[in-house]
Amino acid sequence: MSRARKLGLFLEILSTMARDTRVSLKRRFRSPVNLSSKFLTEATNLVSLYPPDLKPGDPVRGENWLAGDYTLTGALVKVADTSPFEVPVANTKWVEALHGFDWLRHVCALQAPRGPRAAAFYIQDWIRRNPVRVKEAMRPHIIARRLMNWSAALPTIMPELERRDADKIRQALNQQSKFLSKCVDEENNGVQRLIGAFGLAHAGLAFSNDGKWVRLGMEIILRELRRQILADGGHVSRSPETLADILSHILALESGLSARAVQIPGSLVETRKRMQAMLGMVCHPDGGLALFNGATQRTASEIAPLLDRHSSKNVMSYAQRSGYQRLTCGKLCLLVDVGQARGGPGTETSHAAPLSLEMSHGQDRIIVNCGPNLVHGEKWHLASRGVAAHSAFGFDTDIEDPFIRSGLAARVLGHRLKPENWHVTCRRVEDATGVWLESGHEQFSASHGVRYHRRLFVDASGEDLRGEDLLMPASVKHEYRAARFHLRFHLHPQVTATLQAGGTSVLLVSRNGHGWQFRFAPQADLVLNIEESVYMGEAGIPQRCQQITIAGTLQPRDTQIKWAMRYVGRIGRRR
Repeated sequence: MSRARKLGLFLEILSTMARDTRVSLKRRFRSPVNLSSKFLTEATNLVSLYPPDLKPGDPVRGENWLAGDYTLTGALVKVADTSPFEVPVANTKWVEALHGFDWLRHVCALQAPRGPRAAAFYIQDWIRRNPVRVKEAMRPHIIARRLMNWSAALPTIMPELERRDADKIRQALNQQSKFLSKCVDEENNGVQRLIGAFGLAHAGLAFSNDGKWVRLGMEIILRELRRQILADGGHVSRSPETLADILSHILALESGLSARAVQIPGSLVETRKRMQAMLGMVCHPDGGLALFNGATQRTASEIAPLLDRHSSKNVMSYAQRSGYQRLTCGKLCLLVDVGQARGGPGTETSHAAPLSLEMSHGQDRIIVNCGPNLVHGEKWHLASRGVAAHSAFGFDTDIEDPFIRSGLAARVLGHRLKPENWHVTCRRVEDATGVWLESGHEQFSASHGVRYHRRLFVDASGEDLRGEDLLMPASVKHEYRAARFHLRFHLHPQVTATLQAGGTSVLLVSRNGHGWQFRFAPQADLVLNIEESVYMGEAGIPQRCQQITIAGTLQPRDTQIKWAMRYVGRIGRRR
């Protein structure tokens, strides 16, 4: 890291510490929420609740929750016959996820009256326990998430409540909203600050018709969207899932403004449309998200309500600012990360794997990235952000750490990407034969003295994918060092792989019985193999899968790897 960047990082640490100290002092002398206090003003009717279709629930996960599977971001927790609010604290992230109530939608998805009654019980249980002294429960973005998630559940649970119980819930909503209005802009993290503002604006529209809350929330929302949303509609974190989360809140806000007959700002509509176009680009044909930069897979039922139906047929093929390429021919869809390294705020969950790729064929995902580990602690999470957890090229040792991993900077700023420049280049050519993508980066220039280049070709039929990976000396000054490397292709858990032809090809069979032949040009130092891997695309929980690897040693001059995948038709449906 250059001296100028080190100085900039040091100044940001000091600024953040000063801000944290001011916020801590404010919170220490601020009166806590009193959920049992009487209304200071008469509660208004609940007019514009959070549209539940924007965040549909999964009844299977709802059943698991009622059975005591309280697994959330932060930890795997399974405790039968115990309230989730009585579970010993797992870690900060898990406690925040618990008190944010994002899991409530899965309980509401269960068949009535069981689901609504259980959801009502959990809300009442939280109010009865009055956990306002739990620091994690009263952070602005957690209050905001709780308000919006309760709001989405109200139409489901209200018929199951007596008048007195319904009034207690209204009262709790009112008091939490007032508290949020006093601290909404105190978060350092930009996404969390934005979520807090969405919660406050929603509270003003749904619970109180308080114009001050709406105006303050809208002011912060419009400011943060200008800061965080790129010109092509992507988020500065480059995470498809963060983009989807923010987009759902924008759509809910527009619904609330319309219900109150408040004009929707034109800039908000324009930003939302750009975000919808970008979200459609980073989805596979199965409707779920690609696993780039901390995103989990999600489902088509979760993503479809967020997209603009009128523009769904005109999917973007290239997002320059966000750094993604989409190559589609026939039924084949190839998504490639061609983004530059973005150090600084917003990269606390970003990954370090330039030119990683994912491939799907129709409804079948074939090549994937591993996704983020969200349940086994920070070491696992950091490992899942590294290049080895992606379908990409990487060296086995001596790689410069791309993350702020330890020390004062990590404690204050989080595990951000370091503000280094990978100098990613990209060139796309389309003609009658198919699509060519030529790209490269300099992530390994300092550590190994080489520049990395990749050429990809997808033929017009979508049944032939070819790749060429090339390592060239970065300059004549760099001294050659033999270094081991792996080119990895992680496979979706529902894909089986079999080594064939004496170790020169691999047969892949998807869940729907479609076959693909992976092959490479044999060289004396290259070894093709099938190894174990883990897939964490479903809620960040690891599950077993396989990966194709091509291992070798860096050569004194150019090192070249040629590989290809060809569709071989339907082989047989997997049982």
